[in-house]
Amino acid sequence: MRVEALRGEIVADNGVEDDLGEGKPSSATYLMFQLGQRIFAVDVRCVREVLAVCEILPLPNAPPDVLGVIDLRNQGIAIVDLASRLGMVSSPGDDARIVVFEIPQGADIVSLGVVADQVLRVHEVAEEDVEPVARTGADWQGDGVKGMIRTEDGLALILGIERFLAVADTLGEYDFE
Repeated sequence: MRVEALRGEIVADNGVEDDLGEGKPSSATYLMFQLGQRIFAVDVRCVREVLAVCEILPLPNAPPDVLGVIDLRNQGIAIVDLASRLGMVSSPGDDARIVVFEIPQGADIVSLGVVADQVLRVHEVAEEDVEPVARTGADWQGDGVKGMIRTEDGLALILGIERFLAVADTLGEYDFE
């Protein structure tokens, strides 16, 4: 897999490279970003690109967690308030970026964006460095949180982003309970 920086954007190349050497530890590559005071990691294979924040046009009668739509090379991309869906508050500043994800929806792929307060880096992590999510002792369901990793930026939660960006007509495909 190759990740390229292009005109201030990060573009994920989802091509498969022959990297199946014997004895090599298994690893995954994550895009690390910040929302509020929390750091999150998402498998880079779900990332279409990272953009500078641009004008987001509100959509009439959209749910409160849909910020609007952007025009990305003549394609309308809905922008979702991921912080709200995670029960958080974020405060995007000068370092804010729009991260565009590609989410499976049946046989199709849907592009959806989120506003990250800051995109930190692309980080390769060995499988053995992924920690399980801490147990809370309460009735908390960690659906969509796949693990935790420790980085120089701090403790990051690995999100199964498709769980949090589920498109309304595919909600039945996900087990939320």
